[in-house]
Amino acid sequence: MATATEMFSALEDQVLETVRQSQEAVVKAVKTWAEAGKSLTPDLPPLPFADQLPNTVDIVENAFDFADRMLAAQRDFAAAVLEAARPVLGKADTAKTTNSRPASKSSAS
Repeated sequence: MATATEMFSALEDQVLETVRQSQEAVVKAVKTWAEAGKSLTPDLPPLPFADQLPNTVDIVENAFDFADRMLAAQRDFAAAVLEAARPVLGKADTAKTTNSRPASKSSAS
């Protein structure tokens, strides 16, 4: 019989796979739309100062880098709160309190 952790992990895997499949479908649809629409888009002169603006890839990368740092800060905060609550939690919390956690499946590949 699977443990609760194993069942949650399997459910998480299914959700992630569903999200990935949905994302692939959206990417294909956007690519099809962009290919069909590129001949309909007129060539416009560049915007003033456009060379001083970040490109869209840089904007997205910076946003995700910030999100990564925020998530790490939230993880540290949650760990600190749990550590501070340890006297109240007592032996009811049987989870390991080490900082080691399993590597995520995406970083393990």
